[in-house]
Amino acid sequence: MRKEDVMRAMTAWCENDDACAIHAADRDAVRTTEALRALVLELSQCGESTARDLFNACARLGGALADAGASPSLAATTLDGAAMAMARAGIAIDGAHLAAARASLVEGYVLAAIEGERKAQKRSWEYPACAVRVDSETLAVVAGYPDDDAESLANWAARVALSARRDGIRRVILGGARGHGQDAARTELAQTFGLLGIAITDRLEKSGWLRLPFCKG
Repeated sequence: MRKEDVMRAMTAWCENDDACAIHAADRDAVRTTEALRALVLELSQCGESTARDLFNACARLGGALADAGASPSLAATTLDGAAMAMARAGIAIDGAHLAAARASLVEGYVLAAIEGERKAQKRSWEYPACAVRVDSETLAVVAGYPDDDAESLANWAARVALSARRDGIRRVILGGARGHGQDAARTELAQTFGLLGIAITDRLEKSGWLRLPFCKG
Protein backbone atom coordinates (compact mmCIF):
# COMPACT_ATOMS: atom_id res chain seq x y z
CA MET A 1 0.00 0.00 0.00
CA ARG A 2 1.40 3.35 -1.03
CA LYS A 3 1.99 6.06 1.56
CA GLU A 4 -0.39 8.32 -0.35
CA ASP A 5 -3.15 5.72 -0.03
CA VAL A 6 -2.55 5.41 3.70
CA MET A 7 -2.72 9.17 4.20
CA ARG A 8 -5.88 9.43 2.11
CA ALA A 9 -7.52 6.62 4.05
CA MET A 10 -6.37 8.14 7.35
CA THR A 11 -7.87 11.51 6.49
CA ALA A 12 -11.18 9.97 5.46
CA TRP A 13 -11.26 7.78 8.57
CA CYS A 14 -10.65 10.69 10.93
CA GLU A 15 -13.22 12.83 9.13
CA ASN A 16 -15.81 10.07 9.42
CA ASP A 17 -15.15 9.68 13.17
CA ASP A 18 -15.32 13.44 13.63
CA ALA A 19 -18.72 13.43 11.94
CA CYS A 20 -19.92 10.57 14.19
CA ALA A 21 -18.54 12.09 17.41
CA ILE A 22 -21.14 12.67 20.11
CA HIS A 23 -19.07 15.01 22.29
CA ALA A 24 -15.82 16.95 22.34
CA ALA A 25 -13.90 14.09 23.98
CA ASP A 26 -14.62 11.94 20.93
CA ARG A 27 -13.13 14.54 18.61
CA ASP A 28 -10.08 14.93 20.85
CA ALA A 29 -9.65 11.14 20.92
CA VAL A 30 -9.62 11.02 17.13
CA ARG A 31 -6.66 13.40 17.03
CA THR A 32 -4.69 11.72 19.83
CA THR A 33 -4.91 8.25 18.26
CA GLU A 34 -3.67 9.07 14.76
CA ALA A 35 -0.40 7.11 15.16
CA LEU A 36 -2.25 3.94 16.16
CA ARG A 37 -4.74 4.45 13.35
CA ALA A 38 -1.88 4.60 10.84
CA LEU A 39 -0.48 1.37 12.30
CA VAL A 40 -3.87 -0.35 11.95
CA LEU A 41 -4.11 0.75 8.31
CA GLU A 42 -0.61 -0.53 7.57
CA LEU A 43 -1.14 -3.91 9.23
CA SER A 44 -4.54 -4.43 7.63
CA GLN A 45 -2.77 -4.96 4.31
CA CYS A 46 0.04 -7.24 5.44
CA GLY A 47 -1.82 -10.52 5.11
CA GLU A 48 -2.50 -13.52 7.33
CA SER A 49 1.03 -13.64 8.73
CA THR A 50 0.55 -10.35 10.57
CA ALA A 51 -3.10 -10.79 11.56
CA ARG A 52 -2.14 -11.13 15.21
CA ASP A 53 -0.21 -7.87 15.05
CA LEU A 54 -3.26 -6.21 13.52
CA PHE A 55 -5.50 -7.43 16.33
CA ASN A 56 -2.99 -6.29 18.95
CA ALA A 57 -2.83 -2.86 17.31
CA CYS A 58 -6.62 -2.65 17.36
CA ALA A 59 -6.67 -3.58 21.05
CA ARG A 60 -4.13 -0.81 21.71
CA LEU A 61 -6.26 1.61 19.73
CA GLY A 62 -9.30 0.67 21.80
CA GLY A 63 -7.34 1.23 25.00
CA ALA A 64 -6.10 4.59 23.77
CA LEU A 65 -9.66 5.65 22.92
CA ALA A 66 -10.81 4.74 26.42
CA ASP A 67 -7.91 6.59 28.03
CA ALA A 68 -8.77 9.65 25.94
CA GLY A 69 -12.37 9.59 27.19
CA ALA A 70 -13.96 8.51 23.92
CA SER A 71 -17.53 7.23 24.01
CA PRO A 72 -18.34 3.50 23.67
CA SER A 73 -20.25 4.41 20.51
CA LEU A 74 -17.09 5.74 18.84
CA ALA A 75 -15.10 2.68 19.89
CA ALA A 76 -17.76 0.31 18.55
CA THR A 77 -18.07 2.01 15.15
CA THR A 78 -14.64 3.43 14.38
CA LEU A 79 -13.46 0.42 12.34
CA ASP A 80 -16.55 0.74 10.16
CA GLY A 81 -15.24 4.18 9.31
CA ALA A 82 -11.82 2.70 8.64
CA ALA A 83 -13.27 0.10 6.26
CA MET A 84 -15.24 2.80 4.44
CA ALA A 85 -12.16 5.00 4.16
CA MET A 86 -10.07 2.14 2.82
CA ALA A 87 -12.70 1.26 0.25
CA ARG A 88 -12.79 4.87 -0.96
CA ALA A 89 -8.99 4.82 -1.27
CA GLY A 90 -9.19 1.64 -3.34
CA ILE A 91 -7.71 -0.55 -0.61
CA ALA A 92 -9.12 -4.04 -0.16
CA ILE A 93 -9.79 -5.40 3.34
CA ASP A 94 -10.55 -8.93 4.50
CA GLY A 95 -14.06 -9.10 6.01
CA ALA A 96 -13.07 -11.83 8.48
CA HIS A 97 -10.13 -9.78 9.67
CA LEU A 98 -12.37 -6.74 10.06
CA ALA A 99 -14.76 -8.61 12.39
CA ALA A 100 -11.91 -9.93 14.54
CA ALA A 101 -10.22 -6.52 14.55
CA ARG A 102 -13.44 -4.88 15.75
CA ALA A 103 -13.73 -7.41 18.57
CA SER A 104 -10.12 -6.77 19.59
CA LEU A 105 -10.64 -3.02 19.61
CA VAL A 106 -13.77 -3.25 21.76
CA GLU A 107 -12.01 -5.64 24.13
CA GLY A 108 -9.11 -3.21 24.48
CA TYR A 109 -11.53 -0.36 25.12
CA VAL A 110 -13.45 -2.25 27.81
CA LEU A 111 -10.33 -3.45 29.61
CA ALA A 112 -8.87 0.07 29.67
CA ALA A 113 -12.18 1.52 30.90
CA ILE A 114 -12.36 -1.04 33.72
CA GLU A 115 -8.76 -0.33 34.70
CA GLY A 116 -9.53 3.38 34.69
CA GLU A 117 -12.43 2.84 37.07
CA ARG A 118 -10.23 0.76 39.36
CA LYS A 119 -7.62 3.50 39.47
CA ALA A 120 -10.29 6.10 40.24
CA GLN A 121 -11.65 3.91 43.03
CA LYS A 122 -8.17 3.55 44.51
CA ARG A 123 -7.59 7.31 44.38
CA SER A 124 -10.65 7.80 46.59
CA TRP A 125 -8.82 5.89 49.35
CA GLU A 126 -5.71 8.03 49.26
CA TYR A 127 -4.91 10.51 52.04
CA PRO A 128 -6.63 12.78 52.97
CA ALA A 129 -9.80 11.45 51.28
CA CYS A 130 -9.75 8.35 53.49
CA ALA A 131 -9.41 10.31 56.74
CA VAL A 132 -11.17 12.80 59.01
CA ARG A 133 -9.27 15.11 61.35
CA VAL A 134 -10.65 14.67 64.88
CA ASP A 135 -8.40 17.15 66.64
CA SER A 136 -4.94 18.64 66.14
CA GLU A 137 -3.18 15.32 66.79
CA THR A 138 -5.86 12.70 66.17
CA LEU A 139 -7.04 11.28 62.88
CA ALA A 140 -9.82 8.83 62.02
CA VAL A 141 -8.87 6.66 59.06
CA VAL A 142 -10.95 4.14 57.14
CA ALA A 143 -8.87 1.25 55.83
CA GLY A 144 -10.80 0.20 52.74
CA TYR A 145 -8.17 0.18 50.03
CA PRO A 146 -9.61 -2.04 47.24
CA ASP A 147 -6.59 -4.22 46.53
CA ASP A 148 -5.37 -7.48 48.03
CA ASP A 149 -1.88 -7.35 46.54
CA ALA A 150 0.63 -7.20 49.39
CA GLU A 151 3.00 -4.76 47.69
CA SER A 152 0.18 -2.46 46.62
CA LEU A 153 -1.25 -2.44 50.16
CA ALA A 154 2.16 -1.72 51.67
CA ASN A 155 2.75 1.20 49.31
CA TRP A 156 -0.69 2.64 50.04
CA ALA A 157 -0.24 2.29 53.81
CA ALA A 158 3.14 4.03 53.58
CA ARG A 159 1.67 6.94 51.63
CA VAL A 160 -1.17 7.40 54.13
CA ALA A 161 0.99 7.05 57.24
CA LEU A 162 3.75 9.35 56.01
CA SER A 163 1.23 12.02 55.01
CA ALA A 164 -0.44 11.79 58.41
CA ARG A 165 2.89 12.15 60.22
CA ARG A 166 3.73 15.21 58.14
CA ASP A 167 0.44 16.70 59.32
CA GLY A 168 1.46 16.24 62.95
CA ILE A 169 -0.78 13.26 63.71
CA ARG A 170 0.13 11.26 66.82
CA ARG A 171 -2.99 9.11 67.28
CA VAL A 172 -5.19 7.29 64.80
CA ILE A 173 -8.64 5.79 65.20
CA LEU A 174 -8.62 3.02 62.63
CA GLY A 175 -11.90 1.93 61.07
CA GLY A 176 -13.18 0.01 58.11
CA ALA A 177 -15.19 -3.07 57.31
CA ARG A 178 -13.88 -6.34 58.67
CA GLY A 179 -13.73 -9.41 56.54
CA HIS A 180 -14.28 -9.46 52.77
CA GLY A 181 -10.59 -8.76 52.22
CA GLN A 182 -10.50 -5.63 54.40
CA ASP A 183 -8.54 -7.15 57.31
CA ALA A 184 -5.32 -7.05 55.29
CA ALA A 185 -5.68 -3.30 54.68
CA ARG A 186 -6.35 -2.62 58.37
CA THR A 187 -3.43 -4.77 59.49
CA GLU A 188 -0.98 -3.21 57.02
CA LEU A 189 -2.02 0.31 57.94
CA ALA A 190 -1.84 -0.35 61.69
CA GLN A 191 1.66 -1.82 61.35
CA THR A 192 2.86 1.11 59.25
CA PHE A 193 1.49 3.68 61.68
CA GLY A 194 3.22 1.79 64.49
CA LEU A 195 6.56 1.89 62.70
CA LEU A 196 6.25 5.67 62.50
CA GLY A 197 5.41 5.99 66.19
CA ILE A 198 1.75 6.85 65.65
CA ALA A 199 -0.50 5.21 68.22
CA ILE A 200 -3.63 3.27 67.27
CA THR A 201 -6.62 3.87 69.53
CA ASP A 202 -10.27 2.92 69.43
CA ARG A 203 -11.65 5.87 71.36
CA LEU A 204 -11.13 9.55 72.01
CA GLU A 205 -9.72 10.81 75.26
CA LYS A 206 -12.44 11.91 77.65
CA SER A 207 -12.93 15.62 78.10
CA GLY A 208 -14.97 17.53 80.63
CA TRP A 209 -18.40 18.91 79.89
CA LEU A 210 -18.53 22.42 78.58
CA ARG A 211 -20.75 24.33 80.99
CA LEU A 212 -22.79 26.96 79.18
CA PRO A 213 -24.30 29.91 81.02
CA PHE A 214 -28.04 30.40 80.82
CA CYS A 215 -30.61 32.72 82.26
CA LYS A 216 -33.86 31.79 83.90
CA GLY A 217 -36.81 33.29 82.20
